[in-house]
Parts: sequence; C-alpha cells; structure tokens
Amino acid sequence: MEKLLVLHENKEYFNECANILNEEWKRSTNARLHSLQKSCDSFPTCLIIVGDFDGVKNVVAHSRLSKVQGKPNSCLVESVVVRKSLRGKGYGRKIMLETEQFAKSKGLATIYLSTHDKQDFYKHLGYTFCDPIVCFGVNTDILPEGFLQKFLPDITAERDSSSGSVNTSIPPSGSPVVPPSAAPPPPPPPPPPTGTTQKDRPDIVRWDPSAISWMKKDL
Repeated sequence: MEKLLVLHENKEYFNECANILNEEWKRSTNARLHSLQKSCDSFPTCLIIVGDFDGVKNVVAHSRLSKVQGKPNSCLVESVVVRKSLRGKGYGRKIMLETEQFAKSKGLATIYLSTHDKQDFYKHLGYTFCDPIVCFGVNTDILPEGFLQKFLPDITAERDSSSGSVNTSIPPSGSPVVPPSAAPPPPPPPPPPTGTTQKDRPDIVRWDPSAISWMKKDL
C-alpha cells in the first residue's frame, strides 16, 4: 500500500529521493540534498509516495510545493518525478492528486506548475494554461527543472557546495593580497553565415522560452 509522506518528517528517505531526482535531472548529490533539506512545514515542502515492495519500503514518487508571490492562497508544484522502474503504472497521476489534496488541506485554493513537455498529461488532470507567476523557494526560478538541460545539454553539472566554497579568510597583516588566477574566457563563436539553419548547424542550440507552458488548477 502506497502512502504520502512529508519528506522532512521522514529524513531516512533523503538519499533515496535525491537519487530518484538525479535519475531524471542530473545535479551533484550535495546540491540535490541541500535542496531537499530545505523542505519544511511553512514551504517549500517536499512530498513523497512510499510503497512496500517485497517487504521493503521504497520511494515511488516525489513532488515539491512552494509559495506563490502575491497569491496567498496559491502554491506551485515542481520537481514531479516517478522512479524510472515504476513508470507507466499510474504513479504520476497519484502523486499529483495526493499533492493537490495536501495543498488543499493547507488551505490553498489554486495550484500552478510549469512544464515544457507534459502539457497533455496535466491537461488530463484538469490543468489549464495561464500566465507565468512568481514563486519563492523554487529550484529553477521560472524554469521547470531540466529545461536548460534540454536546450543547453553541455550545462548539466552544478558546482558541488563542498568544493565550491569561497575562501574568506583574512591574510596576515602586511601580506600582499594576490587575486586568484583565472584563465581568460574563450572568445565567442563567430556568427553563422546568413541563411544558416538549425539543420545546417546542429551544434547551434537555441533556447526557446515559448516552449515553457504555465498551467493552473483550482482545488
């Protein structure tokens, strides 16, 4: 029997949840865990469905709810994902319906989302297209997770917080301050010849913001 749980109340599932999210959208493990550990009662809140498989409890699906600026009775659902090995069994629909019920239990009246490839799925769940919204605590600000990876495939790694820290120590008195050396940025590529198309230059990746759809549903 599957059950909806609040992630920060069941911390034993943090690592498993991070792995499931990283199956779909690659990030460093530390960065992913850092994001999941922000889950709290006052939003953002991470939700998971846990099922019992052969006597072992495993995370089946994940979603995350965040506040919407200027809309006190609304929220945004993001990072909706089902474990790859369990897809096609209705868990995507289940995590969305359970997430909606959780939001409703918190007194929220409208739920928003953004997507670049699942419009039909959400339409079948009763979502309609709407204008973009502004949210607090969103992983990707105004972009659905994985969107930039789709259009900018080379940008897939996020600097690990354990290795990306900045040294803020003060040098001893009288010691010269030497700025860190850095290689100059590479020059921009030359513009393609007039009339060049995507077919002619498949290495040119174009970011198309119109590919993002914003949708909402009244609870």
